[in-house]
Amino acid sequence: MVKLSGDNSLRIIAGVFFALVILAAACQPCPSRKPEAKILISTAPYTIPMMEARFIFLVDYLTKETGWKFEMLAGPSSADAFAKMVKAEKVAFSFQNPYLYALLAEKEKAVPILKTVSLDGRTDFRGLVVAPENSPIQTVADLRGKTILATSRYNVGGFIAQWVMLKGQGLDPEKELGYKFGDAQEKILEKVADGATEIGFIREDVLEAMKNARGQMPKVKILAATPYYPNHNIVAYPGTDPELILKVKDALQKLNSQNPDQAFILQRLRISGFAPTSASDYADFTNLLILNGFLTPPPASAPVTQTVVVK
Repeated sequence: MVKLSGDNSLRIIAGVFFALVILAAACQPCPSRKPEAKILISTAPYTIPMMEARFIFLVDYLTKETGWKFEMLAGPSSADAFAKMVKAEKVAFSFQNPYLYALLAEKEKAVPILKTVSLDGRTDFRGLVVAPENSPIQTVADLRGKTILATSRYNVGGFIAQWVMLKGQGLDPEKELGYKFGDAQEKILEKVADGATEIGFIREDVLEAMKNARGQMPKVKILAATPYYPNHNIVAYPGTDPELILKVKDALQKLNSQNPDQAFILQRLRISGFAPTSASDYADFTNLLILNGFLTPPPASAPVTQTVVVK
């Protein structure tokens, strides 16, 4: 008969105890991993850091409300690159302006599920043509021969809206004006206010945001305001889980500015909420894009609102 010393007995007892702890832990059911979903956000008219600062709380909210882990991706400024990223990253949702939506509807069968509601309750927006406060330029007719600072040709409130408006007022936007692209709209507004550039194209809400942030009107004057166009939207794609689409729609429409926790999310987005939408809300704007050459027309056998392909 083998006798165990006190030290050996303690080692054996401790070993058995820890083995039982490990075995018990292994037998416990592993927590289920959250399914994942990617949402692609268009940066225009903002810089990537500003875009991330605006949307990170919304993405966290979607993760909490839907039970899915949401990942935010910053979309490239190029329309074609944005569409390619949708496919390459297998995104479930994307947030973009109505021009990008028109492109994505054709290329990736995007379906709009919600549109933003502005702080003033509108579901549409407009662009502005701005000049330094002390500029001698007084009317759009004075713009002939000038170089315009704009974000990109794919931006609605910062280029397309103004281009269409100026064409309607008798200017040839391609032959009588020059353009310099690349700056985010908040940077364009700063350059115009500082007198570093003569003319800028921006969205009206960019001006309002800077005015609210500084507590005073930036030193610019508004030469013209465009007609209103439908707000940005959130779209889903054919591969997106139908149940998740319903959860996202429900979660976003529940956002309430009277709820302190949710109000912060809406304030960062500079909107008052989300509203239901459909492709019909964007049909007239799509036709306008086609008529002005921003999109090629569909085949003669198809309705004009059906096919939209970037030139």
